[in-house]
Amino acid sequence: MGLFDKFKAYLNEEDPADNEEQLVAEETVKVKKSWFTKQDTTESDEEDDIEEDLEYLDEAEDQDGKPVKKFTWGSKLKSMIASVAGKKGSINMDDEDVLEEVRQTKTVNAEIKAVQDFCEQLVDVSYHMEDLKKEYQVVTSYLTDIQRIEELPIDIATEIIENAKRIEMLDKNRHTYLQSENLLTMEQYKTLTRFEDEVPDTIKTLYEMEQRDSMLKNDMGHLEGEKESLKYRRRDCSVGIDRLRGILGTVLVLFMVTAMGVIWYGLSTRTNVVMPAMIIAAVVMLVFALCYAKYVDYKSEIKEADAKVKRAVSLLNKVKAKYINNTSTLDYIYDKYGVHSSKELEYMWAQYDIMNKDAMRYSQANNDFRVYCDQLVKRLEQIGVKDPLVWPKQTNALIDRREMVEIKHSLNVRRQSIREKLATCEKISDNAKIAIKASVELNPALENFVKEILTPFKVKM
Repeated sequence: MGLFDKFKAYLNEEDPADNEEQLVAEETVKVKKSWFTKQDTTESDEEDDIEEDLEYLDEAEDQDGKPVKKFTWGSKLKSMIASVAGKKGSINMDDEDVLEEVRQTKTVNAEIKAVQDFCEQLVDVSYHMEDLKKEYQVVTSYLTDIQRIEELPIDIATEIIENAKRIEMLDKNRHTYLQSENLLTMEQYKTLTRFEDEVPDTIKTLYEMEQRDSMLKNDMGHLEGEKESLKYRRRDCSVGIDRLRGILGTVLVLFMVTAMGVIWYGLSTRTNVVMPAMIIAAVVMLVFALCYAKYVDYKSEIKEADAKVKRAVSLLNKVKAKYINNTSTLDYIYDKYGVHSSKELEYMWAQYDIMNKDAMRYSQANNDFRVYCDQLVKRLEQIGVKDPLVWPKQTNALIDRREMVEIKHSLNVRRQSIREKLATCEKISDNAKIAIKASVELNPALENFVKEILTPFKVKM
């Protein structure tokens, strides 16, 4: 893009609605294209500079969003280029007056930009120097306070040191008491706070119910064992009765066979078999009597076992009902306090008591801490310390002189650093002022422009 093309693009950017001027400029660019292509490297560099200046002269926007020009030199340049384009074929692009006016406009724009940069630099440095001066005053005030404290009489210095020791001790106690906050979770603490009056009685009740729960478990175990034992004994009696029946059947068969044998023998031999028959009958009767007695005994045991089993089942049901009620109550209390046993609740209660006591101690220590801090601040104010509120947080420096020396050294290093920064800023400010004054002397028209920039910031040359 040639130099004239760049001017035309700037014009289009300034006033895109002016289509007639755009067409004229385009025709002029085509006619004079050969002139631009013959320019040397130096002119090409000038074109780049002018393009930067034109970008610097871009439009701004006011509060209503309408375009406004930053400087009158931009509009001047635009009108000049528009007049050149309007002459069409009658203009001579080799005219030295036109080129000289373009160069002058470029020089003015570069000068304005340089002055504006120096003005902005001067404003920034001025504000930074104000901040540094304030910080320097604060550091100097700290050092002055340290000097006053170090030059105190022995009695006043001793009083301040004792006060500082109390503050340090109370501060350590406060941190110690605060550590008890981790003994219980916030949820546990809130639960115990809510039922604070009930907890001691609940611990006793829980302990008793846990003992009862253990006893009921043992009773159920004994009753279950007794029930199973009675059932086993009843089965044994039933088996014994079955065996007796087998024995009686066998004896009856043997008796019948023996009786028939004895009768056959007596009939065949014509022998008297009354006596053997009576003996056999007596033995059979004796066996039957013994079996019957045992059968009656088994029946009695079975009846007794059934009665005991029934009673055991009844007792077991009662114990189970008590156990279920007791367990339900225990589960409710466990869920209520978020525990699993009375020992856990007792432990939580002990921790809760420690936390409450530590909270009271912390409150007392905190109140005492504030009282002694106020006393220290008032005493330091009386001896002329400018910033006494700093020292309650630096009591170790009041107690230990080595700590005070380290603080003083740190402040001196800090003040020296501020001095160096102030010297650098003053040098930058002086250079900017010299550059601005030189530019104004060369071009007095820039004086109002400089005032417009510096006046809102209250920066003086």
